[in-house]
Amino acid sequence: MGILKKLASLRPKNEEKEVTLKKVENNEPKDYTYEGYETSKSCQGREYTLKISLETIYQKFENDCKIDLANQERLKQPYTTELKGKTTALLNKTEEKEELENEINVYEEEIDKLRHDTINVRRNPQEYGLDVDKRSTAKFWTGICLLLPLTVYILIFYISTSYSAFFRTFDPSTSLFQGIFYPKALSQAYKDGLLELGFVLFIPFVFFALGYLIHMFQSKKGIVNTLKIAALFVITFLFDSILAYLIEEKLYNLNKTFDSPDFNIPIAFQSVGFWLIIFAGFVSYIVWGLVFDFVMKEHSDRDKIQCFINDRLEEIQNKEQNILKLKGGIKIIQDEITGFDKRISELQNIIDGFVLPIRNYKLLSAQYLKGWQKYIDAELRIGVNEKNDLQLTCRKIYDNHIIKLDLDTDDYQNKVYTKTL
Repeated sequence: MGILKKLASLRPKNEEKEVTLKKVENNEPKDYTYEGYETSKSCQGREYTLKISLETIYQKFENDCKIDLANQERLKQPYTTELKGKTTALLNKTEEKEELENEINVYEEEIDKLRHDTINVRRNPQEYGLDVDKRSTAKFWTGICLLLPLTVYILIFYISTSYSAFFRTFDPSTSLFQGIFYPKALSQAYKDGLLELGFVLFIPFVFFALGYLIHMFQSKKGIVNTLKIAALFVITFLFDSILAYLIEEKLYNLNKTFDSPDFNIPIAFQSVGFWLIIFAGFVSYIVWGLVFDFVMKEHSDRDKIQCFINDRLEEIQNKEQNILKLKGGIKIIQDEITGFDKRISELQNIIDGFVLPIRNYKLLSAQYLKGWQKYIDAELRIGVNEKNDLQLTCRKIYDNHIIKLDLDTDDYQNKVYTKTL
């Protein structure tokens, strides 16, 4: 800003000194036209003297503005008011930021506890209100190890016996064991047709479905469910009896003589092979159903723990999302706090500096130039061309003076000069 950029800082507020201040008169503004006229007259309108006079006038005007504390206080009032508002806003934003940070701390503590719960629940499920056997994992895998071979056995048994009972033609060399277990059941069913293949291939799943229904009915208490379970056992037993009856009938007819009676239910009940086929299927099916029910119950215990863990993990995820939102809010508030800090610093420097009413100075300096040029036009005895050149030179000196003070582009009343460090 030229000369103004070199202004010294004001004394600190805490420093107490007695300063004799020359107060500016509060009367009507002084008209510098006459002073310019008299000064120009005394030096015959020399341009060099005009330059010095303008600088002297500015220095005096600036000094008067600085020492006129009452006027400075009035000029700085808008900045003082803004400073108070910004300070209050800064305190509010700081408190708001602290509240959000406290919320984040609470969420983080809750997340730590939830993560601890997800680890500890497997060791102490009862501590979290879960009625679960701690040994459920071992029991579950033991049940799986037994259930898999039983499943394979039932698949083989019912595929073989269903094909033998409904589609196979026995020869005289067929034994009871060969009648029950036929290794070529699937390949022969495939040769016979897709219908036969589909029947023998999917009929074991009927028994698996019956076993699943028994488990589902057992999970709910009540007489109706008990009757349903009993009905399922009867159906399974009857179906196994039909398979045993058909197979035993074919074996009986291979050794039948003219004196032998036709195969019937009483004969079947007296046959060891008939009951062997029933129990080879039905008993294994009962064992499979019990093991399946046991595995599902153990899996239910595992599900309780897993559901507990999943709930905690979901809760952790929600809290982490809330933390991200709070951090986003803190970032916005921090940006606002930074803006407040910057503006408060600027306002404090303004208040510690001084305010120059530049329009007032432009007015008096223009009056001074007017008086200076008035003498040149009215009384200075030189040629017309010389007068014009001198007038232009004086105007140029004035314009350079205004430009040097960085006052040429300002179209507002006051110009603020902050305290220099």
